[in-house]
Amino acid sequence: MAFSPYRSRLTSELEDLEQEILLALIQDLRADRFRRHSSLRTYVRTYVHHKCIDRLRAQNRRNWVDIEEFELRSTEPGAFELLSRRESAELATRVLARMPESCRELWRLLMQGLSYQKMSEILGVAEGTLRVRVLRCRKRATEERKRLLSEYAGK
Repeated sequence: MAFSPYRSRLTSELEDLEQEILLALIQDLRADRFRRHSSLRTYVRTYVHHKCIDRLRAQNRRNWVDIEEFELRSTEPGAFELLSRRESAELATRVLARMPESCRELWRLLMQGLSYQKMSEILGVAEGTLRVRVLRCRKRATEERKRLLSEYAGK
């Protein structure tokens, strides 16, 4: 009954607070701190009231973190992620090794961030021709990757 005004604001802590107050009241009564200036009922209600206010003030001083906003994952990659990256890099290296030099040259230029227009000037071919070459190299690399993956699956 004494907790009624605070029940909605202390919902998550109410059980713990009730236990703390009960233990503190028992200790105070054993230590004869109740002076009988009022009824025991009034003493208990006042005691509960002050403890609830203290708890609400303590809540306001806490820095609450919303669990949805808090990232619990490590920023370091796990063992599986590292292994997966290494295997992907090895596969890409093998695919690249099996490609003709012309395709490797195109990819080097692309990795430098050059536009198709600039690449066509460097290689001395039309921009449309260059786009077709890049497309063919990409298809060839995709086929080679599939072939290598099927070889790995067969082992």
